[in-house]
Amino acid sequence: MFKKPYSYPEAIIISGFIVLISFVIEYITQTTILFPKFPVNFYILLGFIVLIIFVHLFLRKSHIIKWLSGKYFSISLISIMALLVLLMGLIPQSDKISNTFISKIGLTNLKNSWTLTIIGIILLVSLGLTILKRLKPFNKKNFAFLLNHLGLWLVVATALVGRSDLMRLEMHVFENKEPVWYAQDSDKFYELPFAIKLEDFILDEYSPKIALVDNNLGEIINRDEMYLIEEGETYQLSEWNIHIDEFIPLSYEVGDKYVEFLNKGGSPSAKITVTDADNKTILTDWLTPGSAYMKSKMIMLNKEYSIALLRPEPKKYSSIVEVFSKDGKKEKATIMVNKPYKIKGWKVYQISYDSEKGRWSELSVLELVRDPWLPFVYVGLIMVLFGALYLFWIGKKHNKKIENDKIENDKIEN
Repeated sequence: MFKKPYSYPEAIIISGFIVLISFVIEYITQTTILFPKFPVNFYILLGFIVLIIFVHLFLRKSHIIKWLSGKYFSISLISIMALLVLLMGLIPQSDKISNTFISKIGLTNLKNSWTLTIIGIILLVSLGLTILKRLKPFNKKNFAFLLNHLGLWLVVATALVGRSDLMRLEMHVFENKEPVWYAQDSDKFYELPFAIKLEDFILDEYSPKIALVDNNLGEIINRDEMYLIEEGETYQLSEWNIHIDEFIPLSYEVGDKYVEFLNKGGSPSAKITVTDADNKTILTDWLTPGSAYMKSKMIMLNKEYSIALLRPEPKKYSSIVEVFSKDGKKEKATIMVNKPYKIKGWKVYQISYDSEKGRWSELSVLELVRDPWLPFVYVGLIMVLFGALYLFWIGKKHNKKIENDKIENDKIEN
């Protein structure tokens, strides 16, 4: 162990030691790393590139520098980086530090952790030196290698320095109110180069579900067997059969019944007939989950159980907005959950609404995301992809050449 020339065991041990030191620093300091914003982070990146070139030009014959740019250490660091990215997806991430051990060592805020930053910086040094070392001779094989490694370098570098420029803000807009020129994060408000005015919020809902409720506990009994109600259908809940005599998607109470009501405050309602196991009718009555403007109504079967109609679950929702720019331009747009609206480097997403009012919500909650370094990450990923495809192509050509040479040799021998 630790005998020259170093290989995978030494690389893995040293990489693991770096991770351990990073965890210790995170645990002791209980702080996260935030890079300066643009343009300072851009100048830092340029200085870092110059430093790597300097080390290559004047120290490349050093044993340490040769090992840093070698495949064993690079692959070890890439593996650890991939593992950290995987953990980022598996462990819920938060900007706040809790009292749990995994939070104190930075695993719940990996994007700003010492571990990801230190491993990322060392990986950039290793990849950078490797790229410079393979610039000569410049041939087809080296071209694919350089494309792969340069692409990976670009992804890691821009992800590290660009995270400080990532902005994720929230905007609340109300129907028939003035355009909103600002958005906020957890700390403060930010003025934007554009404003959004909500013209209409649209919510499509599924049919409501019918539930059997325990009167004493106030809990739903049939969570594993809940049905979207449909007029004319019969559902079995425990010992009762529930027949849907009439279903009105939007209604309002008038006397002892419900009538269609398509205006603000309408709620789903259903007239049901309950029969027992012997098909004897127990009762017929109306159910409604109610709304912010109308009371709900349940049916009590006995002292233990009641039947209720649950609030409809959202199918899809969107906001019809008008967007104003400071230069006087304006345009209409529809913002949906999975279809953001793009303007001036920002992506505007539909994320929420007033759930209490449901389809009658006058509030739309939008998320605004700005990540100016993201295009460079995409460029790096494309370079890695093309490098891999190019390696596959030249490898296929090489194998074909070997097969042709073998056929020619067989002909000569025969």
